[in-house]
Amino acid sequence: MKRPGSFGCSVLFAFGSLAGSPAYSESGDLALTFRTHYGQVDRHFGPEDSEEASFTTKVDYTSAYYGGFLGFDASVYSVSKLYADKNTAGLPLLDDDGNGFSKIGQANIKIRPVDDLEFRLGRMRVISPLLIDTAGRSEPSTREAFKMDAQLGSASLYGIYSTAVSRAGNDSFESYTEDDDGVAIVGGTYRFDDALSVHLAHGQLKDAKRQTYFNASYGIPLGEDRLSFDLHHYMAKGIGDQSNLADATGPDGQLDTYLSSLAVSYAHEDVTYSVSYQGVGDDLYEPSWDGFENDRSVLWTNNSVQILDFYNPQQESLQFRVDYAPSRVPGLSLMTRYTEGDYSSAGETLEDKEFNLEAMYEVQQGWAKGLSFQLRYADVTIGGVGELEDVRLIAQYALDF
Repeated sequence: MKRPGSFGCSVLFAFGSLAGSPAYSESGDLALTFRTHYGQVDRHFGPEDSEEASFTTKVDYTSAYYGGFLGFDASVYSVSKLYADKNTAGLPLLDDDGNGFSKIGQANIKIRPVDDLEFRLGRMRVISPLLIDTAGRSEPSTREAFKMDAQLGSASLYGIYSTAVSRAGNDSFESYTEDDDGVAIVGGTYRFDDALSVHLAHGQLKDAKRQTYFNASYGIPLGEDRLSFDLHHYMAKGIGDQSNLADATGPDGQLDTYLSSLAVSYAHEDVTYSVSYQGVGDDLYEPSWDGFENDRSVLWTNNSVQILDFYNPQQESLQFRVDYAPSRVPGLSLMTRYTEGDYSSAGETLEDKEFNLEAMYEVQQGWAKGLSFQLRYADVTIGGVGELEDVRLIAQYALDF
C-alpha cells in the first residue's frame, strides 16, 4: 500500500521553521553529492540485455540539537535520466518506466533526552543486519520508521519499527503487507576488547516470519599483520498463519531454515587475503521481508556478492578474495573475488558461479578532493538459467558545507 507523500513535506516545513528560529544556535551540516552511474547487463539467455545511465543530485541536511534536545535530518534525491535502453534488468538506476524522478528520501525528527540515548521518527536510512538500505544505485532506499539507539558502556543497543519502504528507483513508500503491518527489530552489539565483538538481532513481521541474527568477530595481531575471523548465523521461521509470508517454503509448506557463514582473512602490508564458506538449511533463505517486492535487504555475509547471494536450499558455497590498497597510491583500492556454490533441485545438481573485479579511486587533495571513480564488474553463471555480465561505472563528487 502506498504512503501519502505529504508526510515528509509536513515534517520538512515544521522543522525548517524551527531551524531558522533565533533559539536554534547551530545551523547543522549540509552535504551535496553529485553521482553519475552507468549500468549494463548482457545476458546469454532469455531476457533482453539492459543499459541505463543516470545523474543524481543528493542533498543531505543534518541539524544540530535545538536546546541540546531536539533536531531534524533530511535528504532530497533528484535522479535525471541520461540514457535508458530495454529497461528490463531491474538495475534500477531509473524508475520502472526508465525515467528520472525526485523524492524526499529522509525527513526525521531526532530527540536526545540524555547523551547516550536517541529516538528518531520519520523517513530514514536503516542500517542493520535484518533491515538494510543499501546505496549501490542512483539513490539509496529509505524507510518510514521509529528507531531508538542507546549506549550502555561497551554495549550499543537499538530498536526499530518500520511501516513502509521506498526502494531505489521508486519515489513512493510501500507497506510490507496489505494490512500495513510493520517490521519490528531489536538488537545490539557488545565489544569485549579490541579483539572480540558480538552482534545479536531479532525481528519479526506479523503472519510472515521471524529472523534471528548472530555475529562474532575476532582479530589476532601477528606482529604488523592481522588474522581475523568473522562468523555470521541467520535463522528464519514462519509465524502465525503465514498469510503475509512472501518467501518460498519447503515441501511441508512451512518456512524453517538457516544460513551460516565463516570468513577468515589475513592482512599483510597492503594486501588482505580472505576465504569464506557459507551453508544454507533445507529452505531458501531470503533476507527480505516481502520477497524483494520493495524491501531489498541483503545478507551481511561475504558470499552475498554483486549479483548472487548463494542462499538456495542446502547450497554450500566457497569464496576466495584479495583486497589491495597500495600505500604508495593513497585513495586507490582494488578487489577481486571468486565465489562458487552448488545445490540440488528436482534431482539435478546446479552450480552457481560469480567472478568480481572492483576498482575505486578517490582524489585525496586539491580542488578535486572528494571526487571518486568506481568500476564494478561481474561474470556470473546461474545454475539452470545461464550466464551474464554486469558492468557498473560510477563517478561521485561530494561537497560538505
